[in-house]
Amino acid sequence: MSGDNPRALKITEGIAYFIALDDQPLSAVENIGFRHLLGILEPRYEIPSRHHITTAMLPKVFHDVKKQVSGLLRDVSAVSFTTDIWSSSVCPMSLLSLTVQWIDDNFSLRHATLQAKPFRGSHTSKAIADAFDGMLQTWCIPKTSVHVVLRDNARNMIKGMNDAGLPSLPCAAHTLQLVVHEGLLSQRSVADALAIGRKIVGHFKHSPLAYSCLEDIQLEIGQPAKRLQQDVQTRWNSTFYMIQSLIEQKRALGVFVSEHELPDNLTAHQWALLEKVVTVLGPFEELTRKVSSSEAMAADVIPAVTVLQRFLSRETDDDHGIKTMKGTLAAAVRRRFSDVEEQPLYSIATLLDP
Repeated sequence: MSGDNPRALKITEGIAYFIALDDQPLSAVENIGFRHLLGILEPRYEIPSRHHITTAMLPKVFHDVKKQVSGLLRDVSAVSFTTDIWSSSVCPMSLLSLTVQWIDDNFSLRHATLQAKPFRGSHTSKAIADAFDGMLQTWCIPKTSVHVVLRDNARNMIKGMNDAGLPSLPCAAHTLQLVVHEGLLSQRSVADALAIGRKIVGHFKHSPLAYSCLEDIQLEIGQPAKRLQQDVQTRWNSTFYMIQSLIEQKRALGVFVSEHELPDNLTAHQWALLEKVVTVLGPFEELTRKVSSSEAMAADVIPAVTVLQRFLSRETDDDHGIKTMKGTLAAAVRRRFSDVEEQPLYSIATLLDP
C-alpha cells in the first residue's frame, strides 16, 4: 500500500492522534508489539518512521486542532485564562502553560489548553509579560477580550501580569497551600509528629520487605492491604492524606512495631495530635478539592472561605494541643484572603484553575 493511498494516509493520521492524545512516546511506531498489531490489521500498510511522525504528522495535528479551537474562540467576546510555570527535577526545562476558559452560545462552560511554551532563562516579570504577549498574539486574542488571568502568588507572576496590562487573580488552591503550610509549621509538637510520620512512611516506601510484612499484618487483622501515602511538599493535601493513611493503619503499625524495628515511632500523644490535625484540616481538604475542580468558580471562594473562618474561630475541647496551629491557620486565612475578597472580580463567576 503506497504512502499516498487514502487508507494509508488515514491510518498514519490515526497513529499521530494516538501518540498525541494518549501521551505516547514517538518511539511507539518502532515497538514490536505495535508493529505486530498493525501488521495483523493491515498487512499492506508500511508504518512510517518516528522522524516522519515528528516532522510531518504532529505539526499537522497541531494545525488541525489550532484551527478548530480558533474557530470556537472567534466570536467569543470575553475569555479567562489560567497560567503557571511548570518545571521538573528530572528535566532541565520550564514550561509556561496557557489554558483558556469561556462560555459558549449555549451558556456551557468550555476550556482548552492553548500552549505549553518552553520558558528559557530567568523567570523575571518582564520575561513572563513578553511570553504572555507572544502567546496571545499567536492565538489572535486581543487583551480587551481578557476578563481575568488566574495565576499563582509568586511576585514575578503578579508583576508579570501587571506589566502585561492584564487583570489577574491568585489561585485559591495555591493560597490554601500557603495557609496550611504556615499553620503546620507554627506548632513544634505538630511538626515533630509529622516528621516522625514521614520517617515511618519512608521506611515502608524504601523497603519492599517491610511493606510485605505490613501487608501480611493488614490481611491477618482483617484490613485491606493498602500502602501508606507519602506526602509532597508542594501539595499540602498530600500531607493530609499521609496522616489519614497512618491513622487508618495505626493498628497494623502497632503490630508491626511489636515484631520489627522502625526508624522512629509515634507516641500516644502524637497519635492523638495527628487525629486532631486531620479534623482541623478536613475543611481545607474539601475546599481544595472544590476549587481545583474543572467547574469551579471564583464566586465560590468567598462563601467557602467565610465558612472556613467560622470553623477556625470556634473553640472546642478538642483544641488542646493544637491551639497554636489552629490560631495560625485562622490568622493566615484572614490575611491571605482579605485582599482578594475585596476585588470586584471575585464577585463574578470567573473560573478557577482546573
